Amino acid sequence: MERENKRNYLIGTVEIALANSFVGLNIGINKYLVEKASVLQLLELRYLFGTLILAFFSLFLKKKFTFYLTEERFDARNWLLYLLMALSGGVLFNLIYMSGIDRTTATSVGVISSAIPTLIAIFSFFILRQSLKQIHFICVLLVVIGVIVLNLSANQLNSSYNYKSSYDVFIGNCIVFLAMIPEALFTILAKLIKVKVCPVVSGLIINFINMLVCLPFLFFTEAKITFFALDASIWIFSFFIGLFNGALFYTFYNRGIAKIDSQTAAIMTGMVPISSALFGIIFLREPFYFNTVIGIVCVLTSIYIGVRFGESSKVILTRRVRQSLK
Repeated sequence: MERENKRNYLIGTVEIALANSFVGLNIGINKYLVEKASVLQLLELRYLFGTLILAFFSLFLKKKFTFYLTEERFDARNWLLYLLMALSGGVLFNLIYMSGIDRTTATSVGVISSAIPTLIAIFSFFILRQSLKQIHFICVLLVVIGVIVLNLSANQLNSSYNYKSSYDVFIGNCIVFLAMIPEALFTILAKLIKVKVCPVVSGLIINFINMLVCLPFLFFTEAKITFFALDASIWIFSFFIGLFNGALFYTFYNRGIAKIDSQTAAIMTGMVPISSALFGIIFLREPFYFNTVIGIVCVLTSIYIGVRFGESSKVILTRRVRQSLK
């Protein structure tokens, strides 16, 4: 039994790592697309493709189209949590970060996303009532140092990318950082839902919800919808975003989060800055300054110490759970 639990834990860790790698790829691809179409158009296309892809898997590759894996069903509270989870990791996260990504680089976005593990740890303390350890404060310090060093390269980015100003790059980094808040809440909300559901069908519903939410805003803000006038490359890349970050992300994440704890899931988000930085440097030919190296080292160090010393770290704060009087 113990061996089986360890095996499931390892599989869950790999699944979460893969899911977060897809987020990093999403950052890099959107950095390329955001200059060619509006943010709402890109979001609608990615959720449309994500819905269609998962509908195909659900209807044609599964014998039974089912949402629940057990006899237990969602109550009103679970449906509310599920809706908030879908929107926080979907429209809210993507709308905010895509509004700032055109002001900075995919590498910078990846490094800033290293704040997610710390945010998850903080939210876990306040919402899930998990202990806050000394190691979390060290990780906070490393993240802050990494972001500060990253912003020191603003002048270099300005000369390389012809941005308006160093201040413009700084604002872009701040906007991207704000996007990490709903992304971190996605993990917390997922852990609050105890009813087991089918990962593929769950991903389908989440993509469909976000597609419906984006649609009225798209028609309201776009005077003339010109989807079919978009370049073919936008459709192709949007399909791959829908496949990797829409379909596969939610499938692997929903499978993995059921097998591991929120703190391990937080550590695995370190795959986001790594995959994003590699994509930006290799495919987008973004500059790789010494400041970027320091920022990435801070990220990798925070991940390592979180994994290595997380269990043995001293507990600093613990939330007491009030016992109900019988």
